[in-house]
Amino acid sequence: MGSTTGRVQRRLNGVHVVVAFIAFTLLTLIGSNAWLAWRSYQKELGLAEESARNLSHAVAQHFDGIFSDVSRTVENIAFRIEQGEMPAADIEALQPELVNTLSHSDHLHSIFVFDRDGAAIVSTQPGRSSAISNADRPYFLAHLTSPSTMTLINPPLTTRLSDSWVIPVTRRLNDAQGRFNGMVLAAIKVDYVRAVLEGFSLGDNGAAALTLADGTILVRRPFAIGDLGRNIANPYIADALKRSRSGTARMRSPVDGVARVLGFEITQNHPVVAAVARAESAVFRSWWRSIAVQCLTVLVLSVLVAIFGRFVIRMIRLRSDAQQEIVLAHRQVSDANIRLEHLATHDGLTDLLNRRAFDVRAAALVATSARHQRPVSLLLLDVDHFKAYNDRFGHQPGDECLRLVASALLRTAQRPGDIVARYGGEEFIIVLPETDAAGARVIAQSAVEAVRGLRIEHPGSPEGMVTISVGVASTRFQLRPAPTLSELVAQADRALYEMKHAGRNGFRVYPAGPTAA
Repeated sequence: MGSTTGRVQRRLNGVHVVVAFIAFTLLTLIGSNAWLAWRSYQKELGLAEESARNLSHAVAQHFDGIFSDVSRTVENIAFRIEQGEMPAADIEALQPELVNTLSHSDHLHSIFVFDRDGAAIVSTQPGRSSAISNADRPYFLAHLTSPSTMTLINPPLTTRLSDSWVIPVTRRLNDAQGRFNGMVLAAIKVDYVRAVLEGFSLGDNGAAALTLADGTILVRRPFAIGDLGRNIANPYIADALKRSRSGTARMRSPVDGVARVLGFEITQNHPVVAAVARAESAVFRSWWRSIAVQCLTVLVLSVLVAIFGRFVIRMIRLRSDAQQEIVLAHRQVSDANIRLEHLATHDGLTDLLNRRAFDVRAAALVATSARHQRPVSLLLLDVDHFKAYNDRFGHQPGDECLRLVASALLRTAQRPGDIVARYGGEEFIIVLPETDAAGARVIAQSAVEAVRGLRIEHPGSPEGMVTISVGVASTRFQLRPAPTLSELVAQADRALYEMKHAGRNGFRVYPAGPTAA
């Protein structure tokens, strides 16, 4: 009887062990599944936020360039009118120039100059401009009442001649006594901005928008006429932009009520905010599917564990495969981020460093050279008569010309520490560490000869081919303090200016010295 009791007790103990093992296994499976679900959720969210932040940065950079280009156009017109104190008849003579500017721009709709009464003096729409009066427009009233001559980006509105939606960029004109004397207006096509925003892949129910800093919509995707000029100011975004130029958020859209993961960034030089958002339903769609599969798997596995413990190994292998897929997906996203980083720091045409990346790297290099009293030289290069080349051959051959020039410059300055960048338009810039004025002369001469050696035909140049002019500036440590990057650029620009007046196709070293042609 004692033996029977012992066997029963051992059986009960074995059952308890099995039950405990099954319970422990089930709890472990359920707990680990919940933990993995949470981790994958956080990872999906992190990737979505990173993607939104990168896209908003790309949109902000693109449109910062657009608004800067339009602002320069408006400022140039205003400067010529104010400095010359042109009478109305002379201002009208600007009309062909305005039309030419408009013809070279994909994003501009029209350009106007209005007098102090709001009547159009000159525009890119000859024959009808005299009938246009904008005295009742909000931007006209704003310039009339404010003495500021800052360029303003205004809410979108429809033109009175074509009923087209545009974004007005305006600037006040003053007379010699500082009194209101009219305004300059350049209108950006809303359809152009809309097309750019439509070009980004944001998934189902994705959204993108350009807004003013106060939350006024300039253009939004999905596009709706009723959204133009609507204010969707969000306190969270406003507070975030006070602390940093960019950020991310999860919120429900005040426009269509869709919950989205949002990335936003204010442009570098203008009070315009770029926002890009992906719908949470699209972001977490694959995650929900994965969770559904995992839960079903755990349920089935829980039943099978109670009967067949041997299926545990198989489930571990399945989970290992799933983990490898997550790692692979993460690697793909990392590679995409590296490509985006390259796009953010390099010029899309020449693949040289862009202006922003150059400023950061070159400033650090010049500061380090100054601290250690090591020589550094800077070359500012400009393609001679490039506008005439573009006018004759067109923009696509012009772009190819710039690419060939960029390649020649890279071959000239190919030390690991040399910095070669596109500085803007047909201008390039090279920073040469550990290089004094004598060495810079050699590199400048090599650059001139390398471009000349391309033998690119240019009938509009006295040389009959594409050439460059170079301004050279070098640190001189007998001066205290040593020049900064901006001072070196200014010196090189001055030397370049002198070289152009001396006949181009050569270089000149700052301060004024012999010209090499």
